[in-house]
Amino acid sequence: MLSKNRYRVSEARVQHFSVAGRFGVPLSFALGVVLLGGCGFLQSNNNPRPGPDRQAEGTLEGALAGAGAGAVTGFQIGSGTGPGALVGAGFGAVAGGIQGAVQDSFDEQLLKLSAKARDERARIFAQETLEDQFKRRLQLHPTRDIYPADLFFHGDETRLRPSARALVHEIARLNKERASWSRLVVASYVKSSSPDSEYGQRLAERRSREIVDELVRGGLEPRRLQTRAVLTNAPLLIDPLDRPDRFNQALELIALDR
Repeated sequence: MLSKNRYRVSEARVQHFSVAGRFGVPLSFALGVVLLGGCGFLQSNNNPRPGPDRQAEGTLEGALAGAGAGAVTGFQIGSGTGPGALVGAGFGAVAGGIQGAVQDSFDEQLLKLSAKARDERARIFAQETLEDQFKRRLQLHPTRDIYPADLFFHGDETRLRPSARALVHEIARLNKERASWSRLVVASYVKSSSPDSEYGQRLAERRSREIVDELVRGGLEPRRLQTRAVLTNAPLLIDPLDRPDRFNQALELIALDR
C-alpha cells in the first residue's frame, strides 16, 4: 500500500513538472521568463502619448514586469516547487501595476508641459511679428492698423494658416485689454481689375469672416465685431522695403469708437 502511494506521489510530481522535464527548467521559472518577455515587448513602444489606451498599456507593462520578477523571486524562495512562484507573481503584479500607473502619470505631465511650451513659442512668435508690423506701421501708416494678408492666409485661401491662429489670438488679447469698449471692423481688401468681381468679393468676405470668428475664439465679444469686404484697383499701400504687390491683399482693423 505504501509503495502504491509513493508511486502516485511520484506520478503527480512528474505531471506537475512535465514542462520542466521537457525544457530542463521548472514551470514557475518559465512562467517568470514569459512574463518578463511580454513586458519587454510592450516596452519596445515607449513614447509618451495621451489617452486611456496608453494608461492601460503602462499599467499592464508594470504588472507584467512585477509579475515576472515576483515569479522569479518566488521560484528562488520556494526552490521551484509549491505556490511560492505564483504568490510572488501575484505580489509582483500588484506592485508592477502601481509602478505602471505612476509612469503613466509622469508621461501625461510631460505631454502637458510639451503642449504649454508649444503654445508659449507660438505666442512669442506672434508678439515678435506684431512688433515688426507695428514698427513698419509707424513709418507707413501711423493712424491705420493694416496687415498684409499673407500673414494670415496662403495664396487665395480663406482658411487661416496654422501659425496665424496665435497671431489673431494675440491681436484679440491686445484689443481686449487696450479698448474693451471699442467696436472693431475687420476689413478685408482684395485687388481686382473689375469692381464687380464675384470671386474677389467672395474672397474678401470669407477672409473677413474667418478673422472675426478667430477673434471671438481669442476672447473678443461677437457684438463688438463687424465684417467688411472691399475690392480695390491698386495695392492698399506700398512698402518701399517690401514687394510692390505685397498689399494687393490686405487686412485692416478699424476701431469705430476711439
